[in-house]
Amino acid sequence: MYIDKKVTAIIVAAGRGTRMNSETPKQYMTIAGKTILDSTIYKFEKSNYVDEIILVVNKEELEYVRINIACDYEKIVKVLGGGKTRTESVYEGVKMASKSGGIILIHDGVRPFVSYKLINTCVENAYRYKSCVPAIDVVDTVKVVEEGFVKDTLDRKKLKAVQTPQAFDCYLIRECYDMAINESKDVNFTDDASIVEFYGHKVKVVDGLSRNIKITTPLDLKIAEILATVY
Repeated sequence: MYIDKKVTAIIVAAGRGTRMNSETPKQYMTIAGKTILDSTIYKFEKSNYVDEIILVVNKEELEYVRINIACDYEKIVKVLGGGKTRTESVYEGVKMASKSGGIILIHDGVRPFVSYKLINTCVENAYRYKSCVPAIDVVDTVKVVEEGFVKDTLDRKKLKAVQTPQAFDCYLIRECYDMAINESKDVNFTDDASIVEFYGHKVKVVDGLSRNIKITTPLDLKIAEILATVY
């Protein structure tokens, strides 16, 4: 709970992880003796701001997750099957979140190094601004490439790499997701904030964490194994 708002964390872990080149989905790979998903859930389970957790996983893994993972956490109130895309999967969680008002956090299940402070900061800013995302500076030069040739070089000072958790007023994110699913099916939304932006709302940006990586590739997994010895 934050002030007078119930806080629901939707943790999305419905991906297949094709870039990991493994038969085991990346969220169930282990680091320091725990699955990546377990490490992620733990942070929200122990957060003083988070009241409940909704877990969205691949439909084929529902029984496994309910028996082997969800039962270990008091705050998990629902385990849901995801959709064909991330947008559809998040929507399943958003629909099931409390309809009595509050704040919704949406977090990638394969970002286990999120901090309690970052969770709190996102909730606090969502309370004030209705939407909030954490972001870090882009360190590489970014170029627009078309047909194998550079078309443009972007101003790095204006660019940020966005992370999760992304936090929103529950009414705002539910309304935007309803429209995205029912009216804008042909639009490619790459994160939750892009949906809110698409429908004309401002999104507050706060400082993210360099360690808050999304584990997607074998190299990410190696980096995560190192980070797990520190955090």
